Parts: sequence; structure tokens; C-alpha cells
Amino acid sequence: MSRIVRIRPTAAALVGAVAAAVTLAGCGAGQITQTDTQLSAVDGANVQVGTIAIRDSVIEFNDRAQGAAVYPRGGSAPLSMSIVNAGAQADRLVSVSSPIATSVQITGTSDLPAGQRLLVEGAPPAPVAPALPAAPGAPAVPGAPAVPGAPATPGAPAAPGAPAPTTTATPGPGGSTPPPGTPPVSGGIREANIVLTGLREDITAGPTYPVTFTFEKAGQIQVPVPVQNPSGPRENTAE
Repeated sequence: MSRIVRIRPTAAALVGAVAAAVTLAGCGAGQITQTDTQLSAVDGANVQVGTIAIRDSVIEFNDRAQGAAVYPRGGSAPLSMSIVNAGAQADRLVSVSSPIATSVQITGTSDLPAGQRLLVEGAPPAPVAPALPAAPGAPAVPGAPAVPGAPATPGAPAAPGAPAPTTTATPGPGGSTPPPGTPPVSGGIREANIVLTGLREDITAGPTYPVTFTFEKAGQIQVPVPVQNPSGPRENTAE
């Protein structure tokens, strides 16, 4: 008749097992050097200094990616975010810089009045090509007779001998003339475009990239900006 031998674990064995489990858990809880700068790009970066808050700051996703790079080295990457002035005094965005770009292009308005928001979204619109002048003898406006030496005013013929109308650009709030295509300011929301140009490295999804915003009164604000999470399947154009 066979005997069944039961072995009871000793106290020393139990202590050793618990110590091993704690050691493994501690290793898993540590930060991994290769990924400690990689954050989820579902939401953009949010940073606030004083009364200036930068919300949902991201590098816009490029639908036409080249291999692993969302934007290749030497290219340009547009930013998207909201900059809110919650204070009682107006401020102004003086400059933007980043170690990953040789320069940063800012178009649109840079003034930020008290209680208003500056919306930064995408690259600036492409310049519109000027209209070609009408051929000699052809009316500039359908149905309106052409007057030699004076262009016709849209909707009405120009009077003989009248000087051509002139248009004067009105300086913007900051004293500079807004570039063509600058959207109007309305409803407490101002609009601008910020683009990182001359990228010094490939921009890939996962890591964050430091971008420094310098304001006239609030000073410098450094933001770790991630790549925007794509809303649809990624199109890889690499051969």
C-alpha cells in the first residue's frame, strides 16, 4: 500500500516567495529610459503660467506620412492649440522656438487681449494668384464698357478720365499689416498659424517635442508637444 507524503512549506520558503514577487513588481514599476518621453497623443499638452494657458497643443497629424516619420527631416510641421488670456491685462505672443526646428513661422494676429482666446490651427492658406489684366479693348466687367486708361469698378463702369481707385491696407492691432488671407477677429476669438520649419529630425508619433512660447508679459512657456492622434487609418506613402 503506497503512502502519500504531504510537504508543508516552511516559513522561510514563504518569505522568499513574497520577496521575489515584490522584486518583480518593483522592476515593472520603474521608468524605462527609452519610453519616458513617450505620451499618448489622444489629448494635447496643457500648460499654464500665470494668466496665460496653452490648451490641447499638438503637432497636426500628416495624412501623407513617409515611412515612420509623420514629418521628415528638413520639412515643416504645423501646430494646433488654443492660447487663452484669463487675465485682466492684454498680452502678446512675441516669438516661438524649438530645438527641433531651424525657425518658426507665425502668421495672423499675435495680440492677445484680456479675456480672449487665440486659436492656432494648421498651416497658413496658400496665397491667391493675382488676376490677369483684361486684354486691350475687352471690358473688365461683363456688360460694362471698358474705359481706356482706367480699370472698371466691379458692378459699374468707370467714368471717363476718373482716376483708378486705390486700396490702403489698415495695420492690425499690433501695428503690422495682416498678411493676405488673415481671418477676421470676431466673438472674442483671434486666429493665427504657427509652423515649425526646417525640421532638424524626423517627427514621429509617440515622443513629445519641446516648443517654447515667449509672451511680452507672461514670459517664456515651454510645452512638451505630442503628435496629434489621427482620426482615421494612416496612409503610408513610402515606397
